[in-house]
Amino acid sequence: MIRARSRARRAGYTLLETVAAVAVFMVVWYSLGMAMRMGSESQRLVSRGAEENRDLRESIGLLTDELRSSTDSSITIATLADGNHSLTFQVPVDIAGVADWGVYDKSLGPLPADRNRADWQLRYTVADVDVGGGVIEKRLVREILDDLGAVQKQTTLARGLRAGGGAQSGFRVVQVGAVWELTLTTTGAHGVSQGENEVFHVRTRNDD
Repeated sequence: MIRARSRARRAGYTLLETVAAVAVFMVVWYSLGMAMRMGSESQRLVSRGAEENRDLRESIGLLTDELRSSTDSSITIATLADGNHSLTFQVPVDIAGVADWGVYDKSLGPLPADRNRADWQLRYTVADVDVGGGVIEKRLVREILDDLGAVQKQTTLARGLRAGGGAQSGFRVVQVGAVWELTLTTTGAHGVSQGENEVFHVRTRNDD
């Protein structure tokens, strides 16, 4: 009888220890799962931030290259409803061996006549894009306008721009003396960073 009770106690202790061990395991497993999810989310945000920064640098490079080949007389600045700016201008083109002004873009076709379009314009502007969930994202886009002002091609260059109305507007263009000052500012990836604020200066050809 005594031995039976002793065995029962040992069995009871073993059951309690098993339940405790399972509980501890569940807590550890849950904690590890949460840590892995947080790490994955953090990595995703870092990757998105790096992508936004890369897009911003590439946008700056393309914009400055094209604007540098333009002239002040072809540049038009408009203020959008949100306070950001819209920049429109022309670049040199070759129309059957004759120098002219318009748009040159390789994506317009394989032949020189397709790529060189007289009287067309380039426009860098900020577009509002619904990304779902009632969230509107501001993007810098490059548009090719034909001689009637219709958009023939639009390319997204940078995402997550700020709203306008200040020195750190998403896209701002002002003439400062003999150069054009351009500002591009992003909000950062989901608020985990301050975003990027790039200010650069471009001198046009002015040989018209």
